[in-house]
Amino acid sequence: NVDGMKTGWTDAAGYCLVASAERDGMRLVSVVMGTASEEARAIETQKLMTYGFRYFETHKLYDVNQVLTNVPVWSGDQNAVDLGIQEEVYVTIPRGQAESMQATVDVDEIISAPLNNGQIMGVVNVTLDNDLIYTGDVIAMQEIAQGGIFKRFIDWITLLFTNLFAG
Repeated sequence: NVDGMKTGWTDAAGYCLVASAERDGMRLVSVVMGTASEEARAIETQKLMTYGFRYFETHKLYDVNQVLTNVPVWSGDQNAVDLGIQEEVYVTIPRGQAESMQATVDVDEIISAPLNNGQIMGVVNVTLDNDLIYTGDVIAMQEIAQGGIFKRFIDWITLLFTNLFAG
């Protein structure tokens, strides 16, 4: 399964091996240093690769331009905007833990036009058992132009009263 490697030896570091392998869409890279022989470095590399492929798996979290949420937009020519992520995202996690992942999208409470397509609007955080395993920018998936004067006025009044009575 190994598709790339570099070997080496020095008095200080002993026999060393950096190797990479791919299986079922998951790539692992191992680094072994300080072994006593060529055979020992190969054995230790095999142990690391076997462990990694047995106990971990790679999951695709997001596709390119995947929409994550839709949020209201104030003072715009549209009332809402799709927010998403620009790139494909993969994570490698312990096997069988995919159901324990949780994603949260954090954006400003009030989003006002104009918005540019691709404008960073917040972040998505993915956790596994309360450990952060991925964070990425959340972007506007389309342009939202500023609304007309009447739309802006109505939204301003609505926000004013919402804030007055919100607490």
